[in-house]
Amino acid sequence: MMHTSTVDRATQIGSVLESIFTLSRALASPRMTPFGDAVLTRTQLEILFVLAHENEPVAPGRLAATVRVTPGAITQTMDQLREKNLVDQSPSDLDGRVRVWRLTETATAQVAAFEAATVLRTSPWFTSLSPDELATLAALISRVEVA
Repeated sequence: MMHTSTVDRATQIGSVLESIFTLSRALASPRMTPFGDAVLTRTQLEILFVLAHENEPVAPGRLAATVRVTPGAITQTMDQLREKNLVDQSPSDLDGRVRVWRLTETATAQVAAFEAATVLRTSPWFTSLSPDELATLAALISRVEVA
C-alpha cells in the first residue's frame, strides 16, 4: 500500500507533467523552423539550441552526453548540420587534437531570432505570473533532473 504522502507526490508530479505536456504541444503547434527550408530532426534542433546556449565551443563527447546519443551518432549528425552550413568545427583552444563545434554566424542569428519570436508569442501565457513567480518557476524547472 502506498503512503499518503507518496500518493500526493505522485498526483502532484502527474499535474506537473500534464502542464508541461500542454505547454509542449502549444510550443510545437505553429511548426515554425528557425532555419528556413532546412528540414531538421528533433535531435539536430536540440543540438543547435544546446550550441546556441553554450559560451564556448562544445566537444563531441560532451555534446553526445548532453543530448543523450552515441558519439557515432553525434559525428553523423554534426556532419549533416555542417553540410547545411549550420555548424563549424575547429580545433580546441585547450587541446589542438580535440575538435569542437559551434554554430555558424548565420545559424546563431537564426536561433536568436527564433527564440525572440517564440518569447514574444508565448509571453501572454505567463501574464498571470509575477516576475518573482516567473523566476521561481524557471529556477524550479532547471532543477528537474532527467536521467
